Amino acid sequence: MHESSRAVNASLDHPVIDSDGHVIEFMPAVWPFLREALGPKRFEEYRSRQMPVEQSIGGSSSAADRRRTRSPQSAWWGSPASNTLDLATAALPDLLYSRLDEFGIDFALLFPTKGLGSGRYEDEEMRRGVCRGFNDFYAYTFAPYADRLAIGGIIPMHTPEEAIAELRHCKQIGLKVAAIPEGVWRPIAEVPPVPSIWLVPGQTHWFDNFGLDSEYDYDPAWATFAELGYPLVSHGGLGDVAPNQYVSISNYSANHIGSFRDKMYQLCKSLYFGGVTRRFPELRLGFLECGVAWASTLLADIIEHWEKRNIVSLQTLDPASIDYTLLESLFAEHGDRLIEGIDDVAGKLIMLPAVGSPPEDRDDYRFLKVDSKQDLVDLFSPRMYFGCEADDRTIAFAFSPANPGGVAMQPVFSSDIAHWDVPDMADVVAESWGLVRKGLLTEEQYRAFVFDNPIGLLGRGFFDGTVVEDAVRRNSSGGSSLPALTSI
Repeated sequence: MHESSRAVNASLDHPVIDSDGHVIEFMPAVWPFLREALGPKRFEEYRSRQMPVEQSIGGSSSAADRRRTRSPQSAWWGSPASNTLDLATAALPDLLYSRLDEFGIDFALLFPTKGLGSGRYEDEEMRRGVCRGFNDFYAYTFAPYADRLAIGGIIPMHTPEEAIAELRHCKQIGLKVAAIPEGVWRPIAEVPPVPSIWLVPGQTHWFDNFGLDSEYDYDPAWATFAELGYPLVSHGGLGDVAPNQYVSISNYSANHIGSFRDKMYQLCKSLYFGGVTRRFPELRLGFLECGVAWASTLLADIIEHWEKRNIVSLQTLDPASIDYTLLESLFAEHGDRLIEGIDDVAGKLIMLPAVGSPPEDRDDYRFLKVDSKQDLVDLFSPRMYFGCEADDRTIAFAFSPANPGGVAMQPVFSSDIAHWDVPDMADVVAESWGLVRKGLLTEEQYRAFVFDNPIGLLGRGFFDGTVVEDAVRRNSSGGSSLPALTSI
């Protein structure tokens, strides 16, 4: 028998900070807050519909119905059941608070379950009211437990204005962190009359990830996150369902595997290439419940593309630089069988290179203002944090020497308690320590995972007034200064 989570915690010289657990909201307790935020009429309208999370896990169980409608199979059983104590723990903050020592967790940050999808409503009044009601419920319910528990608010993101209004409200009611969805659906202003190979047949909407090519300038929202001292955190499922996430009509596991990674991958690229980390160098970005291995490959891909397609290197790909005299002579010398029977070979050589229509601005890195690989690294890895669950062996990739420049990515411990993938809440920390026991992480890397990096993401001030405040203040690693960015 391996050590218990309580014993693992006792053996460490640092606290364990959970950056992403979950609450299961008891909806009759939420309803008064939703009624207050929405007003009686809109509240009754809300009650008459299925909640977004119910729409996600509901639908017909008939295989024939799903085949006709192509409705994906979702997690029809998504909460603890036989472990009834854990089910109650997910709903009752007082019980959760009383069990944290058993779990080996010193401080836990939680996110919604029934509140997932609240940023999805197309109707602005409904969307903003539902987010407001849930946030008020969270602030009221968790206030007595603030020394060891915090919960993230839900930010609607269809416009920067609504995001800013709810951010300020979250700050006012005492929420210390707030999360955005990974994107929203927008109508295509003019659907091409001839079907495009890049659009699904009949497609009328596109998915906006708030950064590169967004419908709106979200810089005022990012500035508000920074002003309020909030990290820019995203948790999948808070808003619209991203495209091509769930495609199997029969197999939930096939749908779920990789889906959170794919959500955060697109959001991360959008914010990065949109220049958010350049324009807001003090802002820390958190991508939760998605793993970290993809971040290593993403940064490597970004650098490799920059090496070949930065604005200077592009000149080697300019078809205007082709020496057609040399090309014609080489075809004449080596292409007998290839050009046999073809007239006017010289005139047709223009068809050889793959050439499309260049965009008005050819610099894919224009918002980053970089002139070296180190600039690309500095805009990425020190400013981003990635939620990883206890059993995720690929956390080791975050510390791989294969990462560009040997830089370490920054995983943060995410218990995911209250959801189906945690059969026993009391085992999560012990399971995470198994990564050290098996030689996949060093003790120093484990410390970064469960302590230093959560401080870096949330900020030292986040922990003022908590049981880990003194340990956070003594810590010289987490929340260290970000590298300065050069002005180019």
